[in-house]
Amino acid sequence: MRLPVLTLQSAPREPSRLVRRSVRQVVGTVLGLMTGTLLVLTALLALIRIRRPLQAARRWEQRRLHRFHRLRLVDDGAEPEFLGPGRAIVHGLLAAVLGYVMGDLLLLVAAVVLGSLTQLLLGGPVTMEFDAWTISRPALAVLVIFGTSSLLAAALYAELAARLQRALLGRWTTVAREDALESRISRLLTTRRGVVLAIDDERRRIERDLHDGVQQNVVSLSVALARARRATDPERADELLEQAHRQSQALIEEVRQVAWRIYPTALDEHGLASALAGIAETCPVPLTVENRIEGPPPRAVESAAYFVAREAVTNVVKHAGAGSASLTLTSSGEGDRRVLRLVVRDDGAGGADPEGGGLQGLARRVAALDGTLEVRSPLGGPTLIIAEIPYA
Repeated sequence: MRLPVLTLQSAPREPSRLVRRSVRQVVGTVLGLMTGTLLVLTALLALIRIRRPLQAARRWEQRRLHRFHRLRLVDDGAEPEFLGPGRAIVHGLLAAVLGYVMGDLLLLVAAVVLGSLTQLLLGGPVTMEFDAWTISRPALAVLVIFGTSSLLAAALYAELAARLQRALLGRWTTVAREDALESRISRLLTTRRGVVLAIDDERRRIERDLHDGVQQNVVSLSVALARARRATDPERADELLEQAHRQSQALIEEVRQVAWRIYPTALDEHGLASALAGIAETCPVPLTVENRIEGPPPRAVESAAYFVAREAVTNVVKHAGAGSASLTLTSSGEGDRRVLRLVVRDDGAGGADPEGGGLQGLARRVAALDGTLEVRSPLGGPTLIIAEIPYA
């Protein structure tokens, strides 16, 4: 699901951040050719008891990893003793090979791009000769196509190089990637705005319920009582009072339904299963509820799952034209990390719009808890709404 786009003042500028990251990693990978080679050479010296050069090379390599790849080791700032001579040779060889390939790639890119630019200025085509054939293309086409694809290839290769080095170092010590924090902050800013929008949507819905339902019934009740007070015929007055009594009972039920839609007391008193059973009892469409969760999840997760289920079932009743629906609740995972999975399925006409206001509100509510919402609704049905919410 796509969440609302934030303003540039609200979140980091993602394209520029990705460009800076790619350039930084390309430079860091090329520098790995130098630091990796030094690491191998100094590690060989350490095998014959000359250890000081290895200590300096390890510090340089650590700075390269931190500055250009944002890889922070657990003992950052101290001597990385886990990287002994044997491991230093392995890591240095990997860094040097990755750096050599990146340097060769950049050299090839520079040669073709500069050559294409020169041919473009001279007004001639770019000709590439092979033993089997010769290719001649306009210089502008070669410059645009090859230049763009080569830059993308360099960025992807630098990302792969960083991951390989992180994987190797991760076998010996704990490695944290600091730029992951930037993505996390960006997502938190997005979900925070989503929470605010979801709260505003909920307030507008409550206002509509009160205005269109409760307020109208209160006005009708007030009019019936006023007519009963003015009636001179006792039988007519009794009839109006009976009407007012019926309207008061309907008003009590309306207020109860509004309160239930705001937050059901059964959720606190009896848990999520009972609250979902209440949805099934009042649903005009036959709804089956299957609960396979082990132990009660946190209250915030229960609340989010309940509102997702209620809104999804409401959409089934209003728009799907379904003959039946089902609601399945499961939990998975082990230890401190578990996931609550809620699936609402109907046999209606399908074609639900994931970008609609109601489904976007559900996506924002789930994203606020680091969850995801997926909508599968091909034309002709069936429609599946799948919410997954992690919890500890």
